[in-house]
Amino acid sequence: MDKYEEFMALTSQAIGILKDMSKRSPYDMASDGMARKTAKNFTQLADVLFGPTDSPRLQRESVALAEERELSLEYLEMVEKHAKKLQKRGAAWRLRAELIAFEGTFEEVEAYAKKRVMEEGGDKPKQRGVRLGRVVDGLRTISITDTQRRITDLEKTLDAAVENDNDRPRSEALLEPFWDLVKGNGTGLIKPEYRTVIAIGLDDFAKVSCGKGEDVIVALSDGTTMTGAEFINAAMEGSLGDKLYVGLFHPTAGPVNLYEARFASDKLRTLAMAENLVCPWPDCNVPADRCQVHHIDAHKHGGYTKPSNLTMLCKYHNGVNDDDGPRKKRKRPSPGKPKRGRMRRHRGKVRLHTPGGKLVGNTHHVSSMGAMDLI
Repeated sequence: MDKYEEFMALTSQAIGILKDMSKRSPYDMASDGMARKTAKNFTQLADVLFGPTDSPRLQRESVALAEERELSLEYLEMVEKHAKKLQKRGAAWRLRAELIAFEGTFEEVEAYAKKRVMEEGGDKPKQRGVRLGRVVDGLRTISITDTQRRITDLEKTLDAAVENDNDRPRSEALLEPFWDLVKGNGTGLIKPEYRTVIAIGLDDFAKVSCGKGEDVIVALSDGTTMTGAEFINAAMEGSLGDKLYVGLFHPTAGPVNLYEARFASDKLRTLAMAENLVCPWPDCNVPADRCQVHHIDAHKHGGYTKPSNLTMLCKYHNGVNDDDGPRKKRKRPSPGKPKRGRMRRHRGKVRLHTPGGKLVGNTHHVSSMGAMDLI
């Protein structure tokens, strides 16, 4: 058993560890070298699982099941983070029991937990507004929460001012254009003409075209969504441009076309964006509008520039993608460059093929609304 296997074996004993922690003070645990904040979090979780409760039967059954399933500390902390938001008597323990019994990956359980908390009224939707942070090291932070369309229009306006500035971090490059806009030195917000791709299935398009698509939600390659009504309004205002392109996608082969060139044409880029509205690397949220066209099978290894071999990747993940993959065995590993995996097409959809052999997709809500998911 190597150290990783030892670690995983230890994490499966979370209930036993927490039971012993319930007998200790967080200050004693901190004196053993644990961060005081971490020690307090663990003892609070131990108190929930082994202390007095308004639902003793659910507590006993849930703790026994968590031990039987060998759930980790991280898993139990996640369950508690969501369950404690419910204030009605017995509601928190009912949710804990539900999540401890839920079969799925960590991410699937967390997504389900968020949904259940919202249904139970434990989470309030974000409120629109401007928030100003306190001074830290002579700097302050401003945070603006508003509709996705207004914020995205602002983002596109700022991006237009730094289009050719790739040398600085994006957050730094956007700062002066932001203040120019605030001071009135710019031309105001740009009314965006969407080079952005809008993915919509034929059935939904038929509803929208007939004026019956109020409940239709379509996703865009700028990382946002719009309703069917907003889609029609944008078309009527001319925001979608004077041309409409239709992309043809095969359920298992992906985008269909037969072009051969070194660099992707606008048409091929549009097909790739329609398929992946955000970077398809797991947990990435960079919209396709700001991504680069990527050859799934590297061009240097003979990969063709055709729709089924193209996808969109953000600049960072395009750089860390292992183009060589399993097709080329190196005599010596590249020093200082750990393997991160590579993109590949599996059953028509683009997935990350991890070094451990797993195929993982992006779970971003817009990522699941691209062209291949509409077939």
